Amino acid sequence: MNRRFLSAAVICCLTVPIQAANAGPILDFDTSTGNNGVNLNQSVGWQFDVINPITVTGLSWFDENQDGLSVGHTVGIWAPDGTLLDSVAIPSGTAATLDGIWRTVAISPLNLVAGNGYIVGGENFSTNTDRLAFGVTQSVDPNITFAGGRFSSIGSGFVRPTSATAGNPGVYGPSFSIEMAAAVPEPSTFALLGIGGIALVGYGWRRKRQQAA
Repeated sequence: MNRRFLSAAVICCLTVPIQAANAGPILDFDTSTGNNGVNLNQSVGWQFDVINPITVTGLSWFDENQDGLSVGHTVGIWAPDGTLLDSVAIPSGTAATLDGIWRTVAISPLNLVAGNGYIVGGENFSTNTDRLAFGVTQSVDPNITFAGGRFSSIGSGFVRPTSATAGNPGVYGPSFSIEMAAAVPEPSTFALLGIGGIALVGYGWRRKRQQAA
């Protein structure tokens, strides 16, 4: 076998790409369920507990029809002790990235350790003409536990919402995205690696025989 061709084949086998980690919503819900909240000048959101450590990669606001937000919103995430860990301004319109039903702005990776009492919240406005959903059928990432909707007093501006909503899931409103686990290489990738290794061994054995002859 031509040595140059063999080297190229082995390099090809050894450089099969492995899919990198990407981001995805921490929470999703059926937009046809639930009710419409009242848009007031206050902060709304939801509380959650972290079961296994997660990495937050973006903060989001619900865009029901995926046609852009009528107003901009400041969204933040708070630690259990009340510390604001990070916040972003999510602009009106379609400038923010659309991720399913969420308009998302990326942040520097934020690691959340296991613990109870985290809150994600955002400032809402009476001029907002988009739906503020609550009481929906929802699903959350298994690394967290949903603890309930939260809101602040009217006229408070952008603050950590701590008052509990009565008997409803979160107020959406705000959410966030997390880093998802990297994909495991497919069996075919391991097969290619194995072929490459066998080819190298075979070439070395053949070369030794030729030198000994």
